[in-house]
Amino acid sequence: MPEPTGRPRHVALLLNPQSGRMQRRLATLRGLAASIPGVSVREASMPAAMAEAVREWRADPPGLIVVIGGDGTLQGLLTALLRQPDGAVPDLLVIPAGTTNMSAADLGARHKPEPALRALAAWLDGGGDTPGATARPVLRIDAGPGFEPQFGLFFGTGAVLNGVRYYHEQVRPTGVRGVVGPALAFGRLLLSLLRNKPSRLLPPMPAKLEMADACRNGDWLLVLASTLDRLLIGCRPYWGTEPAPLHVTAVAHRPRRLAWMLPRLLSGHGGGVAREQDGYVSHNVETLQLTGPQEFILDGELFRADAPIRIAATRPLRFLSF
Repeated sequence: MPEPTGRPRHVALLLNPQSGRMQRRLATLRGLAASIPGVSVREASMPAAMAEAVREWRADPPGLIVVIGGDGTLQGLLTALLRQPDGAVPDLLVIPAGTTNMSAADLGARHKPEPALRALAAWLDGGGDTPGATARPVLRIDAGPGFEPQFGLFFGTGAVLNGVRYYHEQVRPTGVRGVVGPALAFGRLLLSLLRNKPSRLLPPMPAKLEMADACRNGDWLLVLASTLDRLLIGCRPYWGTEPAPLHVTAVAHRPRRLAWMLPRLLSGHGGGVAREQDGYVSHNVETLQLTGPQEFILDGELFRADAPIRIAATRPLRFLSF
């Protein structure tokens, strides 16, 4: 269990004004953030601006960084922090304000941005509730000498990547707001999976997986890796039992009995019924090397890889939440 949370002397706050849930409440959140004594506020939407903020904070390192945004904002900030020469990362308080907030939900966030900021102000002032705390490693992604490492909490390729593309190309242009859009895209992907027939959303992905002293070659439907316990809408598609931090699940293209297996896979009850000879693989490992895919998503952000993708877990970081 994490140690009890003490009040930090210096607090830095990163707010992404372009996050999906910020548009209608941006002025309110700016005002609330600026009103908290002793908190230095920076706004950033792009990775370069987040890296600049982190460099500035190094002059007077904060004991706590508050991040207000979605999954992509947290991913960008983690990357900026963990690329520092010393890799020092203070406590991180995650406040969900994005289109998707899968990471924040799994890390314990319960409140919307306004009440979370008020709770933060009360706690820093010596009263109010103490934030919850959890220790969690994050993913480190490397993909060859020309690829700067990326850090995040959920990696996916194959059908997952196509589902994200479907959301951006087909759902988002309709004007659907909030988590409804990603949920619709996820539902469309599930429908294609249940049919288990040829679909443009479900092309075969040739790949070699190297993990846990084993190598698996074949055509895959999807490959997932995460240190999160639960993903979108609370699903838990892992059933490995090894004492290692990185949850990895891979499903072969056109696996057997997929319609029957899918509810069990998503709920984390694949153990005992999911068999590798039927096309289902799930292990907890220290590292995964993936050869073949040239694109992947990390917390909803798209990246290209020109070399084998290596995924490992960092040391545990400490995340706070209200």
